[in-house]
Amino acid sequence: MAKRIVIWIAFLFILFPVFGQNQNGTDNYSHLESTIPTGTTLKDSVLHFFTIADGYMDLDQYDSAQFWLSKVGDRLEFKKPGVFNYYYHSRQAEVFYYNNLLQIGLQQTNRALQIALQLKDSFFIADAYNFLGLFSLNLEKFREAEAYIQAGLRYGNNQVGNTYNLILSEPHHLHGNLGETYFKLGEYGKALIHFDSSIQKAKALNSQRAQGLGYISAGEALMEMKFYDSASTCIQKGLQLALDNKDNDVALLGYGNLAALHAKMNNREDAYLTANEGLTFQLIQPGLNPFYTLLFMRRLVNMYNTYNDFENVALIQEKIMATEGGVRKKSNDQMESVLSAGLANENKLLQLEVEEARQKQSQGNLRVAFLLVIIALMLLGIFYYRNALKQKLAMVEMRDKISRNLHDDIGATISSLHIYSSLAQSSLQDKPVKAKEMLEKISEQSKMLMENMNDMVWSMKADADDAMTLNTRIINFGAELLTAKNIQCKYKIDEDAFRCFKNYNDRKNILLILKEGLNNIAKYSDATQASVSLEKEPAHLLMEIWDNGRGFEPLKTNNGNGLKNMQARAYALKGSFTLLTTPGNGTRLLFHIPIP
Repeated sequence: MAKRIVIWIAFLFILFPVFGQNQNGTDNYSHLESTIPTGTTLKDSVLHFFTIADGYMDLDQYDSAQFWLSKVGDRLEFKKPGVFNYYYHSRQAEVFYYNNLLQIGLQQTNRALQIALQLKDSFFIADAYNFLGLFSLNLEKFREAEAYIQAGLRYGNNQVGNTYNLILSEPHHLHGNLGETYFKLGEYGKALIHFDSSIQKAKALNSQRAQGLGYISAGEALMEMKFYDSASTCIQKGLQLALDNKDNDVALLGYGNLAALHAKMNNREDAYLTANEGLTFQLIQPGLNPFYTLLFMRRLVNMYNTYNDFENVALIQEKIMATEGGVRKKSNDQMESVLSAGLANENKLLQLEVEEARQKQSQGNLRVAFLLVIIALMLLGIFYYRNALKQKLAMVEMRDKISRNLHDDIGATISSLHIYSSLAQSSLQDKPVKAKEMLEKISEQSKMLMENMNDMVWSMKADADDAMTLNTRIINFGAELLTAKNIQCKYKIDEDAFRCFKNYNDRKNILLILKEGLNNIAKYSDATQASVSLEKEPAHLLMEIWDNGRGFEPLKTNNGNGLKNMQARAYALKGSFTLLTTPGNGTRLLFHIPIP
């Protein structure tokens, strides 16, 4: 969704010093509250608080925005579905969205939708469906996102006017989000239609930012459809609109997409020139949106990889890691206060329900029954939110673990690539044999780096689509290794059994055990037949890797790191590892892994 634009000059005049300095300062908050004239009505004070919260949201200070939304909540009667109640739940859902609290945000948005439906306000209904679509899109539930946003468009086309001129979803937002959904689904023709509709709707509202985003997104869809000339025209137009309107983060995205397009068109000189323009632009523009900054840098990584420019890939990867670290720290700092405020609001709603239940009780026996029900609900609510908080903490821990893996394993490999490339360059004239050896090492480590990155990214996708199943990855990996050795291999992978493992490390360990087993067959077995199976027993996962090769004597042979690594991964999965082999009779590896 396009970043909201605040245009009230008087409001910015009041808030500019605070937004430039405040992080948590309640004294500054008190100063803003004191700007409300004496005798102001409830409606005006609530509008004032909404306006301040919107200003902080524009600056990505969601903890500060949450502070002012909580002040709105203190003044509302939640049991009466009114206009301000809708704005409150919609704004609250947006805070959760930008803090990646997607499940809680979905719950908040469903409340907003119920209020909108009771008010029969098409503007509110369209906004609620748009947010339901956004949450589903980020949860990779693309068909659900499509249905929600299409419903929003049906109501959005009937909009009459915004009740209090507070920012909500416009039709161009809905078309842009639907275009992004189709792009994720690979339906680029449909995506292009909605990107074009977004541009036209944005023109009607004179939204330069939305037009720039629309043209750049349309160019990306055209690029995937291989209409390179049209893609170039769109991206350049969007880039120019963003530069003219000083939408620097959108302009940065334009530079990245244009560089990627030049690479696809095999225009290396133009690709590097555009990439350098974007990097220069990034350096001189402060406060760029980190989301667009990361998209830009990932475009450059893909472009440099096209030309095997591993030195520049390493430099950009370091910038990506630094930017992601900053985003993660800022998100973690804000998440605690946002989540605490969300829990407080839920408790407030729960307390209101308790009070309402007490007022309706007329007999002692019914009162006791209602109190027991309320206590049970409160305990369930506390348990639910404690569990949600634990999940968030586990997510932070997993992110830190992934970050360490990136820094330790992949960072070390990138450093090695840089050293090898420097040695190759210095030896190219005087020692061509040594230079060739360095280049072979660079090629080998680059392949290993890409495999590690692919394994890491794939392992994090708990609900992989058909194109990314474990069966597909293992068959492709085995074909690459075994075909050259004339080894025929049979595969039997139970995907349902593998889906029982949701933990990122567990999935990665299972994948790497199977890959290590196939690698050993290719390197050492001299086999002609092999098989890989993964099946579900009542409480265990049974994995078997077999070949009819030469086998070996386990007690008389140095087993090497391959078997040791597989054994270590099996133990990390709290499972067992059995090796069955004798000279001349092949090798069988058995793994019993308890299912979580």
